[in-house]
Amino acid sequence: MTNGTAAARPQAVAALRQIARALSAAWDLDSTLDLIAHKTTEVMGVDSCTIYLLDTDGEALRLRASTGLAKRAIGRAILRVGEGMTGYAVQINRPVWARDAQRHPYFKRVDEAEELNFQSLLAISMQIEAEPIGALNVQTIEPRDFSADEVEMLSLIGDLAAGALVKARLYDRQKQQIEEMEALAVENARLVTNTAVVREMHHRIKNNLQTVAMLMQMQIPDAGSLDTRTVLETNINRIHSIAAVHEVLSERGFRLVDVKGVLERLAQMTAVSMTAPNRQVTIHVHGEPLPLPSQAATALAMVVNELVQNGLDHAFPGGRDGRIEISLGRSADELIILVRDNGVGLPPDVKPGLGMEIVETLVQDDLRGRIKFNQPADGGTEVSIRIPRVAEQA
Repeated sequence: MTNGTAAARPQAVAALRQIARALSAAWDLDSTLDLIAHKTTEVMGVDSCTIYLLDTDGEALRLRASTGLAKRAIGRAILRVGEGMTGYAVQINRPVWARDAQRHPYFKRVDEAEELNFQSLLAISMQIEAEPIGALNVQTIEPRDFSADEVEMLSLIGDLAAGALVKARLYDRQKQQIEEMEALAVENARLVTNTAVVREMHHRIKNNLQTVAMLMQMQIPDAGSLDTRTVLETNINRIHSIAAVHEVLSERGFRLVDVKGVLERLAQMTAVSMTAPNRQVTIHVHGEPLPLPSQAATALAMVVNELVQNGLDHAFPGGRDGRIEISLGRSADELIILVRDNGVGLPPDVKPGLGMEIVETLVQDDLRGRIKFNQPADGGTEVSIRIPRVAEQA
C-alpha cells in the first residue's frame, strides 16, 4: 500500500497470504510477535507497527513488540484498557485512527516509547472468540488518511495474528511444561531417597538463614541509631519473603517457582503488617507469571521486598495515602520487573542505605542483572530491574 491510496484487491490478498505463510512457520511467542510486527510494517507501508498483549488480569495492555518504538519500552510500557487510542480500540472493539493522532481525544503518549516523530495512527483490537487478547497499531511519520481498505487490511492481519499468538502461547506453555518435567526428572533422580530430600531442603534453608543473619550483622554498626521496632519489622518481612518461596516449593515440589504468586502473597502480608491503621497504601502486583528456579526466585523476592519496604518508609511521609505497583514482564532477552510508587519521589541528595545496598548486591551478583532508579514525569519513584532470561533455566 502506498500513502493515502488503497492497495488493489489482488495486492491485498497477496500481502495477507504472505503474512499467513510466514506465521505458519513461527512457533514460539517472541518470534511470532517479531514476525507480525515486521511483516505488517512491510505490507502496510508504514513506519511503525506495535503489538500490545493483554495481561492475565485483563486490565493492562503490555507492549511486547515494535518496529518503530524504542526497544527499552518493550516489556515495560503499559496502557490500561480504554487508555490511549490503542486501549480505546480494545475497549470498543472497533478500529480507531487519526491523521493527527496527538490531537485525538484518546491519544496518550507512552513516554518510554519515544514516539514524538509519528503523526498518524491506526489501532485495532485482536480478539479470539469475542475475547480481547491484545491490540495492534501502525503509525506513520508523514500525515496519512487511512482508507477503508487499509483499515480492513489491518483488521484482517489482526485476525491472523490473534490465531498465531494463541498457537505460540500454547507452544511456549507446552515447552515450559516439558522443561519442568525434564528438570524435575533430573532432580528426582538425584533426590532418590528421603535422606537426599532432607539434605537438599536443609541446604537451601541454611543458605537463606545465613543470608538473613548476614543482613542483621550489617545493621549492628548502626544499632545505636536504629529504632528497634523498625529493625524487627524489616527483618521479619525479609524472612517472610524467603518463607513465601519455600511455601510454594512445599506445595509444588522441586519445580520452578512462580514469582508473581510469591509477590502477591508478600504484598498481602506487607500491606497488613507495615501499613499504619490511619492510612491506606495499596500494593498491587500485575503482569506475566515469571517461573524461576528457587535460588533466583528467593533473590528476586527479597529485592522486591526491600523496594516495597523502602517505599513504605520514605515515599509517603506524614501518613499520606498512596499506591505501590509491582509489574512483571519480559522481552526477548530479559525479564523486566518494575516497582513504582506515587509518592514524593527521590530527593536530589539521597544516599543509598543498607536496603539499597542489599538490592544492588542481589540484582548484580545473584541475578546477574541491572537496576535503574527513575523519576517519572507524573511524580513518584520507579525502580527498573532487568535480568537476563538465562535466569529462567533451572
